[in-house]
Amino acid sequence: MNAGKYIYAKLSATSAVTALVGSRIYPIFIAQEAALPAIAYTVDNRPTDAMKDKKADHDTSIVTFSFWADAAQGQNAYQAIEDIDAAVRTALDFVTGTAGGVTVEACKYLSSVDGMDADSMTLSRTATYQFITRN
Repeated sequence: MNAGKYIYAKLSATSAVTALVGSRIYPIFIAQEAALPAIAYTVDNRPTDAMKDKKADHDTSIVTFSFWADAAQGQNAYQAIEDIDAAVRTALDFVTGTAGGVTVEACKYLSSVDGMDADSMTLSRTATYQFITRN
């Protein structure tokens, strides 16, 4: 249930991530006036199958990251989301440990997809991960 605490603590302590986005790592959404590039993440704590397969002190979460860059930067914007995606994947994929007071026993990358918001002229990539945390 605390995957969000882990994510913020882990990513904000990862120099490869902060070199790209600084402290612009947000839960749920990025404020309209926030500088880009930036990261937003959402945590879904629903079981991923019909029955829970871990003890009561473990939770499985699906976490969706959105990496955003200003499309006015052209190809540099796409490269920015590529670089952020790679840095986050290095920081999280198959990594275990404790950050933000939360212990992650398993984390794996599941998928990603590129996108664009024509209204705000931003490019994005949405990446999905599965976390198993111990309470």
